[in-house]
Amino acid sequence: MDDKKIVSMFWDRDESAIKMLQSKYEKDLLKLSYRILNNIQDAEECVNDSYLNVWNSIPDARPNFLFAYVAKIVRNLSINLLKRNTSGKRRGEETNILLSEIEEFISDKETVESYAESRELSKFINEYLHTIKSQQRVMFVQRYWYAERVKDIAKIHNCSIKKVESVLFRTRKNLKKYLEERGYYYE
Repeated sequence: MDDKKIVSMFWDRDESAIKMLQSKYEKDLLKLSYRILNNIQDAEECVNDSYLNVWNSIPDARPNFLFAYVAKIVRNLSINLLKRNTSGKRRGEETNILLSEIEEFISDKETVESYAESRELSKFINEYLHTIKSQQRVMFVQRYWYAERVKDIAKIHNCSIKKVESVLFRTRKNLKKYLEERGYYYE
C-alpha cells in the first residue's frame, strides 16, 4: 500500500493504518532496532511502542516520508531503552562505540528548547551531508542512522575496515567543524 494512503488512514484515525504500517515496514524497523539493542525482545517492544507514537503524532504531523518518520521514532526509542537498560552496566561494545562516536551531537533533554535545537542540528547535518562525496555520505548514514557495523559497511563498499573507519573519522571531524562554523556548540 502507498505511504500517502497509510498516512491518510492515520489522519482519518482508521485503526487499520497500524496494521498496514506494520505489514509494510515491521521487518525493516525490527532490523534497525535490533542493531542498536542487540536484543530481539527489546527491539520488538520498541517497534510496537513506535506504532502508538505514530498514532498519537500523525494528526499533528503529516510526514512526507513515512518510513523515515517511523524509523526515527524507533531509533530514538531504541537508544533511550538502551540507555535505561545499561545505566550502571557495560553497554554492548558495538553500540557503545557507535553512541560514543556521535554523543556530542545528541541531546538527552526532552524540552521544547532541545526539540527546536535538534531540528536546527538536523538541518545543519543534512546541509553538511550534501557537501560531501556520495560514498562518504552513504557510509555516514549507514553507520549513524542505520547502526550498521563498520565491518558490514566495508563489505558493502568492497573496501577495508580501516578505510571505513578513516572515512567516518574524517566525516565526523569535518561535521563538527561545519557545525561550529554555524554557531552550533553542544555542551
